[in-house]
Amino acid sequence: MKPAFQCLILVTMLLAANTASARVSRADYDALIRGARSGNYEPALAMLREHGAQHPGDLRAAYDHILIAGWAARPDEAIATYEALQPAPNRPPADVLKTMAQAYRDRQRWDDALTRYRQGRSRYPRQTSFVVGEIMVLTDAGRTDEAVRLGEEQVAEHPGDPDVRLALGYAYRGAHSPYAVLQEADQARTLAPTKPYVIREYVAALEHAGLPVAALAIARQHAGLMSDTQLRNLEADHAAELSRLADMPARQESERFVIADRALAEYERLIPAWEALGPEARNDLLRIRVDRLQALYTRMRMQDVVAGYEALQAEGIEIPRYALDDVAGAYLYLRQPETAAHLYRQVINDSASRLDSPGDRLSNETGLFYSLIESEQFDEATRVIEAARARQPTWRHIKGVAQKIPNDLHLYSEQTAALGLFYVDDTVAAQSRLEELVGQAPRNVGLRAALANVYRGRDRPRSSEAQLKMAEALEPRSVELEAGQGLTALDLQEWRQARSLALDLAARFPEEKSTDTLARRWDVHNKAELRVTGNGGIASDSPVSGSGDFGIDTVLYSAPLDYNWRVFGGGGYATGDFEEGRGNYRWLRTGLEWRGRDLTAELEVSTHNYGYGTKPGARATGAYEFDDHWQVGASAELRSRDTPLRALRSDISSNTLGAFVRWRANERREWTFSLSPARFSDGNDRLTAVISGRERLYTSPRLKADLQMSIAASRNSMENVPYFNPRADLEAVPTVNLTHILYRRYETVWEQSFLLGGGVYAQRGYSPGAIAALGYGMRYHFNDAADIGATLTGISRPYDGVRERELRILFEMNFRF
Repeated sequence: MKPAFQCLILVTMLLAANTASARVSRADYDALIRGARSGNYEPALAMLREHGAQHPGDLRAAYDHILIAGWAARPDEAIATYEALQPAPNRPPADVLKTMAQAYRDRQRWDDALTRYRQGRSRYPRQTSFVVGEIMVLTDAGRTDEAVRLGEEQVAEHPGDPDVRLALGYAYRGAHSPYAVLQEADQARTLAPTKPYVIREYVAALEHAGLPVAALAIARQHAGLMSDTQLRNLEADHAAELSRLADMPARQESERFVIADRALAEYERLIPAWEALGPEARNDLLRIRVDRLQALYTRMRMQDVVAGYEALQAEGIEIPRYALDDVAGAYLYLRQPETAAHLYRQVINDSASRLDSPGDRLSNETGLFYSLIESEQFDEATRVIEAARARQPTWRHIKGVAQKIPNDLHLYSEQTAALGLFYVDDTVAAQSRLEELVGQAPRNVGLRAALANVYRGRDRPRSSEAQLKMAEALEPRSVELEAGQGLTALDLQEWRQARSLALDLAARFPEEKSTDTLARRWDVHNKAELRVTGNGGIASDSPVSGSGDFGIDTVLYSAPLDYNWRVFGGGGYATGDFEEGRGNYRWLRTGLEWRGRDLTAELEVSTHNYGYGTKPGARATGAYEFDDHWQVGASAELRSRDTPLRALRSDISSNTLGAFVRWRANERREWTFSLSPARFSDGNDRLTAVISGRERLYTSPRLKADLQMSIAASRNSMENVPYFNPRADLEAVPTVNLTHILYRRYETVWEQSFLLGGGVYAQRGYSPGAIAALGYGMRYHFNDAADIGATLTGISRPYDGVRERELRILFEMNFRF
């Protein structure tokens, strides 16, 4: 500023010498100038305006006017004063040229500003401030290549000038090269380590280079250098940087929340301190409250994320887009998918989304997809993920690398789209697509875990186990892998393994949803279990069940003992009216169940009372699974509970054997053949063979149609017994079963079912007759721990050549507690 003051002194002396031209005394003029130098510009400007109007040719006074207008940040007044000079001055002083160039720059008159700076460079080559200004104006005008080129030339010419280096840094900033900016600012700081404006530029360069921690440290070393607002901005940047770093993978899983906790501790320190500052810090306070949401999300404190978001909304604060995806993820985590979907749409549809990286965009689209799936909007979910999948190229190119490399985002979108097929119950296509993907990327743990999940959903736990075992060799501590292994272990009745995995995940990753899923399944497994089944004839004249019949069976299983064992006990009652009179049957039973891999067995003792005293009974059953498809089983029962009630009414009991072979392709197809010989106490021998099966006809997310087939044949060795006992018979009844989901919310499902069947019944000694069946039922599942259902069925069929009609209700309940 020294040359400017010299110019003013010269002008003052000239004006004082010509009192005829001045309307103020020399002393008054000096006082006005001193006031302007102290920041009191208006009195001097008022005097100079009046003087200029009266003496437009007074060049020295005009220069004073321009300089003081520049000090007062009034570029329009400086420009107007300069352009009013006629003729235009040929050789204005350096300070006047710089002031005019700055005024034109302030008004974005780039060409005029460049003209003045270049004029100054030409006339005052020793003053680098003119080339510094030229570099900055070129940058402001968008001519960054010229600015960088000129800046590099000047740095080579003046390597020891910190201002030239800062100007080159300014050009680099316009070229979006933050690290080059930092390099020049660092050089300038080395050259002039005590100059405040150099230190400020260095702090700004650190901040723009994404190094807020270092920027804040430098600012704190120079107290008073930054304003309170600037310092708060640096502190907010520091906390935000911690929040971003917290989302990065940690060296060890035990350290994954260390940085997030540091960020939250910083927010807990800053928020109350800035609240105490009142309106002065309001904008900064709002910023860190929003930024804090990201740290909370990374820390998996989802309820706090939602609480913070809703508190800001209640205050009428518009949440920036950059925080909405974390808020949406928190709502999805908390099982509020409708709100999550709304927020994800808001993020994706925002005009700023075009600037998102491919990874960020796919992340938001995937979040929207899962929100739609969990809110049962399957069609839209499919459209979203298929569109996202189509946008991801198979290969990507890295600048400077000749060979193309696989695009991980493409693989992830393919995996998510394949799981989307699974979620809409197109399990065949999901399995096929994932098997293809695993073949293409056999070392991808996520793909193998996804395929294992599909196998498990298709009732193929051993196939799931094999996939997970291969993935374990690649990434043995993966959360999704261990959770999948735990769920598969439960399906395979590997109880110790399931417990070990559940406890390990609960200790290492208690916040993960997959951990919660496994823990809930393990918790349900360890509960006691109550099973209740019953039936009743509403209108029946059947010779098998009688009229007014009713039956109920209840069994209570203990919680598991030593993993594999359960004690059970229960009882039941059956009654019905026959021509011979009313039959009543009561039984009690207790026993042990053993469940292990591949094998389930029960041993039971019982008592039976059907009007002729209490009699003992026993039962043993076992079932063995060879693999995911084949299962065999056998049973033996003394005083079978399946003995017809009408036979028991006549004091006739039966002992039975049973064996079955089951082939199960998957959840859509299975067939069973069973053979059951029975020996009645009256000497009758009965042999029953049954072939039953199920084939899926149609599948959609809410509706399934199955064709069920039952072919049963029996023969008896005796006739003329007091219960229905055909010499030989054959029954073939195909039925179509429709299952429709009325309501589904995570583990809560309410569904209805329809049954329509028709077949033929042939009994030796009688003409064949048609069988017709019509049924309707409802079932309610709750939280994997309760299952209750009832079905009303109407049947028309012949017995001993006489058509009989039945209307029956069947009900069952399974409750874990």
